[in-house]
Amino acid sequence: MAEANPAHSESATKSGRAGAWAVGLLNELPYIAIIVLGLVGICWTSISGTPATTYWVILTPICAFVCSAVGWRRDAGTGERVAMIVTQIVKWAAVLVAMYLITISDTRKLLNSDARGLMLLTLLALGVFVSGIHLRAWRLCVTGAFLAVAVPIAAWFEQAALLLLLIGAALIALGLASWWVRNRVLRSAA
Repeated sequence: MAEANPAHSESATKSGRAGAWAVGLLNELPYIAIIVLGLVGICWTSISGTPATTYWVILTPICAFVCSAVGWRRDAGTGERVAMIVTQIVKWAAVLVAMYLITISDTRKLLNSDARGLMLLTLLALGVFVSGIHLRAWRLCVTGAFLAVAVPIAAWFEQAALLLLLIGAALIALGLASWWVRNRVLRSAA
């Protein structure tokens, strides 16, 4: 009777785990993309000093498409899918109109570009979260909640930029000092 090659079965198990991990990551990719694109938008707004209105106007339909794709996979009947798509279009159009009103209204005199960017991210988070509730998709709810929590964190980072810079510089200095001491000890021991 032939025995199974243990190295081959271990290799197959590792490749199976890697394949499952890749499939899992692929399933989560739309949600990760929404989070990354939202954070890129807020960083771009902070760095450039302008509200990057075009970026948010382009990002909103992308989020609407992702939410609609999630709903499309969930709904089985054609009538349910059409109703879901119509609801998503109306909901995201309302989010887009609210974003437009924030960027063109008199708030330009009252809010700086950072505050406007945070408001636009809040609206995007609300849109994703509400879509998750409507579609009964917990991953969309988590994505929207993550974006909503990112708003005060981003505001804090903007306020605490100098403190974070000093902490980073201190950590780099400590790392360099420990490296220098370790090298001196190794040289003296040799």
